[in-house]
Amino acid sequence: MVVVDDNDGGDAGDQLIAVTGEMSGLLPLRVVRGPLRGRAAARNAGAAAALAPRLVFLDDDVLVGPGFLAAHAAAAEPDAFTHGRLRELPTAARFLAAVEKAAPTEVRRARAGLEPAAPAASERRQPHRRLVANALERAVEAMAGGSLPDVAPWLGFIGANTALDKAAWEHTGGFDEEFGLTWGCEDLEFGFRLHAAGLRRTLAPDALGVHLSHARPGRWEQHHRNLTHFSAGHPHPSVRALEALLGPDGTPEAYVRAVLAEEAAPARDAAR
Repeated sequence: MVVVDDNDGGDAGDQLIAVTGEMSGLLPLRVVRGPLRGRAAARNAGAAAALAPRLVFLDDDVLVGPGFLAAHAAAAEPDAFTHGRLRELPTAARFLAAVEKAAPTEVRRARAGLEPAAPAASERRQPHRRLVANALERAVEAMAGGSLPDVAPWLGFIGANTALDKAAWEHTGGFDEEFGLTWGCEDLEFGFRLHAAGLRRTLAPDALGVHLSHARPGRWEQHHRNLTHFSAGHPHPSVRALEALLGPDGTPEAYVRAVLAEEAAPARDAAR
């Protein structure tokens, strides 16, 4: 397992050293220094350092269970990238506060995502751990399952929980590091190029990842900036319409309508 340390020192770096030190006796961990040039560059650094023929990308704020890697392995198919199911934990701050009150061993396990600490009896009566699917996740699952038109068969490479062969990463040139330090879309853009290179999207519902939801200042402004970069490189209707999915009020249904409208626009213009 490769852990990319893309911190520039300080408390975050110290915490990473402490956690990886604790876990080194349980997992074969290798820590590599990130280039401090954003998420695309950090993911490329981790992929380059990996020795296995199959890569699984996982963000550091995603919790998984003991069967996670086995589920990804079972779902792997030739010439395909595989997206594991993702769910948001909106009450993540409350969950982490409860974990901090647990015994030290349980705290370490919960932080590592191996075995979340059991809630107290009073917490079991509350929706303390209710998981929800965000708009992007709902769109991917609905299009793959056939309940919505699959207007974007490339959509599904979500860097927080996705796998592919290392050879495919190498062949397509990896993540676009021109996205830089701005947040968002570098993983979706990679998925667009993977699909263009002939890879299919597959899902691994049993490879569940739970994202510890958190506030991100400037999220929508950064997303819009990266969507502009994405669209400039790939002016496809399914890319140009992404604001209808990834914006603050985005929904899968609005995205499908926007893509179909984008596709119909040239025909309308030609008929005028």
